[in-house]
Formats: sequence, C-alpha cells, structure tokens
Amino acid sequence: MHKFDIDKQTLTDLNIFDSPGLNKSVFSLFNFTNTIKGNEELMQLFRSPTTNIKVIHHRQELIRYLFDYSGSLALDRTNMDFVEGYLRLNDKVKYYSPINALINSVSYFFTPNQTYYLKEKGIKSLLNLCRKLNELFAGLDSTRPDLVVEFDEVIAILDENDLFKELVQHPQRKLTLFELEQLDFIFRGKAYKTIKQLLNVTYKIDAFYAIVLAARKHNLILPTVTTNSDLIHIKGVFHPFLDAPVANDVSFSEDKNVCFLTGSNMAGKSTFLKSIGVAIFLAHVGLPVPAQFMETGIGQGLISTINLPDNLNAGYSHFYNEVLRVKHVAEVIKNKKNIFVIFDELFRGTNVKDAFDGSLSITQAFSKIADCRFIISTHIVEVAESLKQNENIMFKYLFTKMADHKPVFTYKLMDGITDERIGMWIIENESIIQILENRKV
Repeated sequence: MHKFDIDKQTLTDLNIFDSPGLNKSVFSLFNFTNTIKGNEELMQLFRSPTTNIKVIHHRQELIRYLFDYSGSLALDRTNMDFVEGYLRLNDKVKYYSPINALINSVSYFFTPNQTYYLKEKGIKSLLNLCRKLNELFAGLDSTRPDLVVEFDEVIAILDENDLFKELVQHPQRKLTLFELEQLDFIFRGKAYKTIKQLLNVTYKIDAFYAIVLAARKHNLILPTVTTNSDLIHIKGVFHPFLDAPVANDVSFSEDKNVCFLTGSNMAGKSTFLKSIGVAIFLAHVGLPVPAQFMETGIGQGLISTINLPDNLNAGYSHFYNEVLRVKHVAEVIKNKKNIFVIFDELFRGTNVKDAFDGSLSITQAFSKIADCRFIISTHIVEVAESLKQNENIMFKYLFTKMADHKPVFTYKLMDGITDERIGMWIIENESIIQILENRKV
C-alpha cells in the first residue's frame, strides 16, 4: 500500500547499491555500521523507500535524537558475535539450580572448555552492551523516540533481577562463577525473548547511528517531508560522491512540472540529474540528503534513464531500448500520480532528426501531466528553442565559459537555454585528426 515505485534501472543509474566495477555506492557512504546485523538493518532501510509519511517522520525523529549524541557508540563486532554464538548454545537452560551451578563452576575451574568460555564471554558482552546503551540514552534529554522507549521497556524487565541491575550499574564488580550460571539462566532461559528484543533494538541503533555519522561526514541534512505532493524545493543540492561538489538550487511546482536542461558535453548534466535523483530517493527512505535545504511532498515513485544499456539478449538496439523505457514511464504515470521522472539525453541512440522530433513530442506530452515531475536533459538545443512558449516548462543550463580558448566548466545551474557547443573542441584537443593523418602504416 505504501510502496514507493522504483525499479532496478533507476537504482543502477543512481548507484544506490554496490555493483561490480563501482568503487562507491550511496549505500556505502552511509555504511558506518559496526555489526553484521546492523549492516542488514541499514540495507533493509535502503530497500524500503516509502510513501507513508508517518514512517518517514519516525525514522527522521530517531536520526535527530541520535544526532545530539557526541560520544562514540563503537559496538564491537567480535563481542556481538560472541553474544549471538552464546545465545545459540545447544544446552538449553530450563531452570536455575545452585547444585548444577556448583558442579558447572567446579568443572570449569579445573577443566576450562570452549563452551564455558563462550558463555562467560557472551554474558559479559551483554552486560557491557547494556551499559553502553544506557550511557548513550542517559545523555540525551529530548523526547525519546519509539525505539528508545522499546529499549527502556526491555531494560525495565531485565532490571527486575537484582543481580543484573547491580552488575550493569557497577562495571568494576567481579562476576563469580555462581552468578555467571544465574545470569545464564536469565539470558538463555527466563528472559531469552527479552534478550533477543534487546539485540534487535541494538542492531537498529547501530544502523541509525551509522546514518548520523554519514550525515556528519558528508554534510547531509534531513529534508522537510510534507503531504503537499505538488512541492519540491531543493537548495544547494550536490552529488555526495564528489570531493568538492558544486551545489545548485532547483524547484518544481504544479505549474512548472518540467525542467528542461541544456548544456555542453562534460558540463555536468548527468551528475546534476543523479544528485537530484539521490536526494529524492533518500528523502523517501527518511534519511538525510545531500543538500543545504530540501522540502518535498510525498511522491509515489522515481524513474530514471541515465545509463541505459543495450539489450543484446533481446536483440534490441539502444534506440529501441530507449523507446521501451519511455513507454514504461508512460504506463506507470498512466495509473499513478506524483512520479518523479529523470531522462538524460532522450533518444541519443538515433539520428539527430528523430532525436529532435522524439524529444520534442515526448517533452510536450510530459508537460501536460501536472501531477508528475520531469527533468530532461539534452544537447540538442533546437528542442529547447521549440519548447520556449510552453509555460509548464522551466529552462535551465549548466554554464560553461571559454578562457584562453579552453572550456571552463563551472557546473553552476543557470536560468535559460545555452547554445554552447564544445564537441569539436574536445575532438581537436585530443588530436585525433592529426593522429590519423600521421599514421605510419
């Protein structure tokens, strides 16, 4: 019911997940998790963009809460593995017996074994975990999000055991072998489900604190997400992969639902389109975005066509694959509202005349769909000139200036249409004609 419509091609275009040949992904920028299951929780978040504004706000609430923590969470992966291994021990604990505790303690004292070592290490790691999370949440005074309330409830149940409560409060207190057996009965017997709940909370905290660390490192901000689906306003959007990105502003509204982007080769059109797509995606996951400010309504989906491959297995040409992609967009927006669509260089796989005619007709058709947003780039400037009178289209370009007969790419978004063409300069700069003329064969 609340599924955000996004397909594999879009996820690939935006480099959301790791894939062969890529040294970065958006997910990797956020992945500061310390535990295996924390990593899984973060991955699940990335796989769960949503149209449910309550879910988005709940996720943002937890991120804001954890943002106030200045310490280091630093969950130890090895210790968490010990905890998981300890809880999986085969000898189920059905009751606590002082006599059995004495027998086990004496046996371990004289003949230490791996199982008992795992038990001791797992129990001590659990106590340390509770201390660490208690310290984390004790230092934060704002309204506690649902996940933190769940942690409080878990600790309240465990605190009903005086031994557990004393050991958590006094980390220097030495744990006797008898007490170890008593805690084993609590952790793997009486309160086993509560301990599993504690671990689930821990892994979620690990994932969300990784998001906080990513936001701090990459200068990300939480967007304002509203029910006003007509609104998208982004100030200072940038691509998070770049070391020194140039930030730009862009806005959409119901009466300006198409952004038509022109610019010369290498001007940064594809990077700009990807930065917008990444921001839209992250906003619908409930995560911080690469921008100085963002306000957006809830959309129903995101579709991009930036790096569309040939489909050799199906025998399709690149152009026919582009046509099928446009058809896919048409079929989606036929049945859904509030879809954000990105096209980079429409119909680049055909001749200039067909590319012109196709881009013109498709862009005109998109401009009539007021409840969806479109951003389309092209280097066929004549298309933009033919669309000038369309009031639903805003025209932007990425400014390139010439200095000393060389192009300087500013990557700054400007209003209007550019007629800059540097394709031949690039060809000449690479001395291709000279290489061919001077061949020695």
